[in-house]
Amino acid sequence: MSENNLINNSPPALELISPSGKAAQFAGTGDESESRTYFLTLSHPRADGEGFRDGDLLAVSTYHDAEPSDLVVWWTGSERSQALARVEDDLSLRAVGGFMPPAEGAGLSASVRGVVVGRLRRVELA
Repeated sequence: MSENNLINNSPPALELISPSGKAAQFAGTGDESESRTYFLTLSHPRADGEGFRDGDLLAVSTYHDAEPSDLVVWWTGSERSQALARVEDDLSLRAVGGFMPPAEGAGLSASVRGVVVGRLRRVELA
């Protein structure tokens, strides 16, 4: 993660993107009527042992069931509420990358939108 990201106070965010190149053949919108794989770009992650970097591209599958230790995207039904978490042994969600955990009893129910099945990163040349 670059030094700028470490001092940036912006919260982490996930944004739906349409990839180009060979990845485009697998892309959908996350809607069940289309491809079951969609792509998100990660901005402003926090260092927490997961190894995330600003600009990471995440491939997310709506086809796979989440299992303990899986990295998942959860949400409350709106694009802006998407966040990353690890599934714990008791099937609870542990927030990662600086995202907030699902709020309990807030009137909005969090649900798993998909399982992260790939992480792509641009090569940084020295």
